[in-house]
Amino acid sequence: MQLKSRPIGRLKYFIFMQVLSDNNTMKFLRGGARGRSIGAVKSISVAHIIAARFIAARIVAIAALWSALAVLPAYSAVTAPPLLGRASADSRQAVIKAAEAFLGAPYRLGGKTKSGIDCSGLVYAAFLKATGIKVPRTVRDLSKWVLVIPRQDLVPGDLVFFDLEASATATSVPSQTSVPQNAAFLSKADHVGIYIGEGIFIHAASSGSPKGVIKSSLSEAGWKHRFLFAGRALPASALSGIAAEWGGGVGLGHLDSLLSSPFVSLRSFNGWGELSLPIANNFAAGIRLGIAWDRYLGVVRVPAELDIGQISGFSLFAGPALTFGSSVHVIATGGIRWSPLLFSSGAQRFGIYAELRYDHYVPLAGQPDNAVADMNACVSFSIGFRLRSVKY
Repeated sequence: MQLKSRPIGRLKYFIFMQVLSDNNTMKFLRGGARGRSIGAVKSISVAHIIAARFIAARIVAIAALWSALAVLPAYSAVTAPPLLGRASADSRQAVIKAAEAFLGAPYRLGGKTKSGIDCSGLVYAAFLKATGIKVPRTVRDLSKWVLVIPRQDLVPGDLVFFDLEASATATSVPSQTSVPQNAAFLSKADHVGIYIGEGIFIHAASSGSPKGVIKSSLSEAGWKHRFLFAGRALPASALSGIAAEWGGGVGLGHLDSLLSSPFVSLRSFNGWGELSLPIANNFAAGIRLGIAWDRYLGVVRVPAELDIGQISGFSLFAGPALTFGSSVHVIATGGIRWSPLLFSSGAQRFGIYAELRYDHYVPLAGQPDNAVADMNACVSFSIGFRLRSVKY
């Protein structure tokens, strides 16, 4: 069979594949534009082709597994207080004052006025009065909207969520430092209140005595064992949302090595650090400094990148780079990165990343054009881990 030629930049390539039944080999003939040969004829055994297919299947399986893991945590969709940039930390006391104005109001499902109000209606009315912003109206929507934080990090103006169906005499109490890991846990929330400090919260109680808008303590048995998690809507300080990240990984072998061996070879080892600020929900911009040792080129690269995109998801990066160790000089780098967050503990977020990178280098004087060699040298694929520490 014959594959049609496809232009790539100034060059276009075609690959003519012919199966020879007499010796079970497959020949790849690479040709280039302007009638100039840019590669040699290679004879690759069927075993090599099977190995290449095995590698491709393994890469697809790993990618599918990572994609499945990436959608597990619910918190990854909210990586900063949702009102960051829209309301200041000073709004917290105004929210509490607005909520306290409803003290004594009767409970009414679906209500949001002093003649009758429910728990999420109290949150809605207090935030609207204090900030002029309409927040989600139901407990379910509020639980998915806030930035989930550990209980020990509660400050006045945060929200507290409960599971009223839980037993008031349960023996287990949520950890002070735990952050829920999945949407199933968060969806248990059916009651919400506004934390006002010293372990006290204000809420609209639908049962018990008294009913309506009251103040209660998180240490009371009825609430202590029904507490689920804490949520932050307003920034706690001017530094809320700032994050520091660290990570490291390995670069996989270039294309030729993947075709010639059933084993994935390691091309490079890298590490990096980043400081970023949120610009919208799940979007941030940051500066990343890194260092990478490239075994294939025999160089050490030190890139300084501007990284813009999703905090948990896809981002783009580009910037200058320094090179040490040989006559190959990489002057710039850029690419695309996929980096889902998977787990959390307190202010820490742990995740993985996969990136496709292009490193631009300065050709040596008199160096002939060789597109295949350029692709092997400039394009790399890396996988690794990331640790993100967030200032709430």
